[in-house]
Amino acid sequence: MTIAHIPARPTWLCTGCREPWPCAAKRAQLVAEHGDSPAALRTMMALRVADAAEDLRQLGADQLWARFLGWLPAPGQGPAIRWVANPPLGGHRRPAPVMEQIDPRGPLRASPAPENGQTRTQSRRWSAHGTT
Repeated sequence: MTIAHIPARPTWLCTGCREPWPCAAKRAQLVAEHGDSPAALRTMMALRVADAAEDLRQLGADQLWARFLGWLPAPGQGPAIRWVANPPLGGHRRPAPVMEQIDPRGPLRASPAPENGQTRTQSRRWSAHGTT
């Protein structure tokens, strides 16, 4: 028989193992289910934080973040759970790797030399108005 790891509101304890939800088993299940779409998992857990904040007013924002979002893999790290049990308060997050930004317009090209002794500014302005 499979145990359902569902949050019991308003305590937000797991109905299957009585650990604070999301318990380790639920985290593993969520990562497996959303392995191809980590953004959907982040969105879903962010919505759960909003729900839990109503019931768990005694917890601070840092504690809620650590419990509901702190265990998620950082963007670009792939589907891996970093903690076996509930994360420590405040959590440990590795910063996302810095990605090189590429200008989609490509390398800048020098404009052609102006004709008839005009300066580049004059050449661009005049050609923009249809006169050269």
